[in-house]
Amino acid sequence: MNNEPTTTNRPWMIGAVILVAVTGLALRYATNILDKGTVYDERFIRAPIDDLIARGWSVETAIDFTETKGPTMIWSYAIGGQLVGPELNDLRLVSVFFFVTGVVPLLLLARRCGLAGPALPLVSACYILLPRNAAMGQLLMSEPSFIWWSLWLLWVFVWGFGDSRQTQRTFVGPVLVGCLLGISLHLRIHAVAFAAAIVLVAFERDRWRSWPWWAACAIAGLSRVPLMVRWGGLVSPEYQGAHGLGLAPASLTYLVAAMVPMTAVLLWPALLEGRFAARRWLVGLGAGLGLVLALAARPSLAETMTILDFDVKRYLGLTALAVSRITGSALLQAVLLGALAVTGAAALGALGSIGWATSPQDRVGVVHRLQFWTLVTGCSLYVLTDSVVYDRYLLAWAVLMPIVWVASLPRRALGAQGLLLLLIASWSVWRFLFLH
Repeated sequence: MNNEPTTTNRPWMIGAVILVAVTGLALRYATNILDKGTVYDERFIRAPIDDLIARGWSVETAIDFTETKGPTMIWSYAIGGQLVGPELNDLRLVSVFFFVTGVVPLLLLARRCGLAGPALPLVSACYILLPRNAAMGQLLMSEPSFIWWSLWLLWVFVWGFGDSRQTQRTFVGPVLVGCLLGISLHLRIHAVAFAAAIVLVAFERDRWRSWPWWAACAIAGLSRVPLMVRWGGLVSPEYQGAHGLGLAPASLTYLVAAMVPMTAVLLWPALLEGRFAARRWLVGLGAGLGLVLALAARPSLAETMTILDFDVKRYLGLTALAVSRITGSALLQAVLLGALAVTGAAALGALGSIGWATSPQDRVGVVHRLQFWTLVTGCSLYVLTDSVVYDRYLLAWAVLMPIVWVASLPRRALGAQGLLLLLIASWSVWRFLFLH
């Protein structure tokens, strides 16, 4: 654990935040985004926000809107729109705010993990380069606000969890976690993955004495039930045909394949460094499970679903795009996705082997475990969700990866990962912020 005084690290912290702020503003004013009409899902997301701003707050405008996102997202952008303006570019500025300030809880987490000095701007750089993060941070999308709330949730948990049962904040910690989790669940149901991760991490260290954390997560989950009852499902009624419950194991295969750009690099230290040898078997276990998925639950990139009378691809994102560009053969696409699934699952095992090499009393170990369980439970949710599947779902679930990379990777591996992330980020910025 790095014990450098706070004053020594303050300039690095400030510089790390400035790096994200400069990037966010540069992307806003140096790209074509201010001249572009609606991009991606902006036209659908903007409608209930505009309605709320124009017609005022009522049950009809604040609850009974047509969108897959929850009220937290719609309300926060409506409030932001009332402050800075209701036009599309004004609402995009709210996303820039979430993108820039979202790095603050991540840096606070990094400090609690002992990262200091030049490591802090590295964490910020990795945050910027998370696949699609910089591009989504310029658009009226749910990712910027969801990541913001998720990072504050995770920081509060690590802060409240402490280094041991003796140092944890048994009352205020769970209360704050419950509040932030409830807010996050009312933004996107994907926050369930964070709840599962918190419960599993707390139980590993404290066993049954971790009940306050379970109770906080359970109460937060129950707070979403009235909205589900009113809507009659996970999302507003108009979208339930494409976002409902159902058995879809191929979705798990696709998501595991799609995490390769973020997790494959972890195979480097997990397989080559002796300190991770004790649980290296997790890599083999992951590869085996990935092979089972590849053989038994193969996603078809040609499959479509209907959303609001539009036929859309069931699997969308960089992974689907890359595989479909490489080959148009359904068989070869299945082989490529299968190979990626094996690699992704093995890399998830590598994350586990690295995480469990440290004690649950160590905050680095806690953060690694949180990241592992968030990805495992988040992706597994889609086995029971009959829904469209996007690579960008992984973005919010992978918010702790910048700390994992900087804390765990040798310098050359970190450089290689940074280069890969830079290529992906450059493509997404070109695709969403420059192309007309």
